[in-house]
Amino acid sequence: MAASRHDDADGSDIFWPGYVDATTNLILNLLFLLTILIVAVFMFALELGRSSKLVGEKAKVEATTQAQPLVAEQDTAALKENEALKREVERLSQLLAAEKSRAVEVPAVKETVYATVSPPDPLQGLNRVLPNDFEIIVRFTDEAVDFSQSEKKQLLKSLLPLSEHGEARITVDVPVGFSESKRLGFYRAMAVRNLLIELNVPKEKIEVSVAESKGSADASMVRVRPN
Repeated sequence: MAASRHDDADGSDIFWPGYVDATTNLILNLLFLLTILIVAVFMFALELGRSSKLVGEKAKVEATTQAQPLVAEQDTAALKENEALKREVERLSQLLAAEKSRAVEVPAVKETVYATVSPPDPLQGLNRVLPNDFEIIVRFTDEAVDFSQSEKKQLLKSLLPLSEHGEARITVDVPVGFSESKRLGFYRAMAVRNLLIELNVPKEKIEVSVAESKGSADASMVRVRPN
């Protein structure tokens, strides 16, 4: 009987099985929570990588979108400039083609007026002004395309009879194939045209011709006569 009471007092047959079950359940729960945590961390990392990729692609698309209007504006400006140059070339070509067959010989000169003051700038000035009854010849020196003040005053006086007529024709004959001569001839014709405008000759009444000539073409000589 004494031995039986000793076994009951130990209590191992009552509490030990319950302790094992509780410990097992705790470990299983911890493993389950750890699995969920690992899955959550993995999903978070995956989502973070996807977000970074989307942000990078969005920035790239925005940069491309911003660059496209700038390229389009540059292309538009270049096209407009090319169109303007093309129209100017076509206009000059038509003008030269229309005037090739209308070259007029210089009539005999009755009087020669020489400039009395040399221009300070070698790119300005007249060599001489040669008026006659129906035509005034303006001869430029070197690469001159404009007049000094004294030469301008002298030429305005010579052009006065043409301004009273109300119409004028300006002609420059240039050598065939020399684009630089064409350019200088055009600038010189425009310089004389501006003086006629100062004398109140209407712009639409001034005809300008810069034509190529195979004969004695001289781009330094501008002829002005009534139209």
